[in-house]
Amino acid sequence: MKKLDLTGQRFGRLTVIKEAGRTKQNRIKWLCQCDCGRQITAARDNLVNGHQKSCGCLRKNMAIERNISHKKRYTRLYTAWKNMKQRCSNPAATKYDRYGGRGITVCDEWREDFQTFYDWAMANGYSDDLTIDRIDNDGDYEPSNCQWITQAENTRKARNDKK
Repeated sequence: MKKLDLTGQRFGRLTVIKEAGRTKQNRIKWLCQCDCGRQITAARDNLVNGHQKSCGCLRKNMAIERNISHKKRYTRLYTAWKNMKQRCSNPAATKYDRYGGRGITVCDEWREDFQTFYDWAMANGYSDDLTIDRIDNDGDYEPSNCQWITQAENTRKARNDKK
């Protein structure tokens, strides 16, 4: 069986530098450089199956984002952001077939950072009585394709799109 060389490949935030020996189970370990600057070793299986995506900084950053950084976790806007991401990326989500299942995505800057989405929303007329709307129904969630409208307008628009 030929050994798979992972040198130079990216897995999440990790870039494989070189082979780094074997685990106790005789699996190949790889030395990886994380985007944050730290180096770690990881088993090939953990890299390939997605269990190891960073040196640990990703989990730490996600915890900070969820709980500390913006202090807006329990707002209506945060819920709208979270639901937007779910319906575009989670096949188990309600209405996924109408969004992610059709190839609709959330732009990287919004998907990765609630504060960026929040800043755009505040600068573009968000209020708690409005809902996010994609101007081009076949386009992605991104600043140039989104606006805030009332639920009644959204319902009328959806009805018109089906004609």
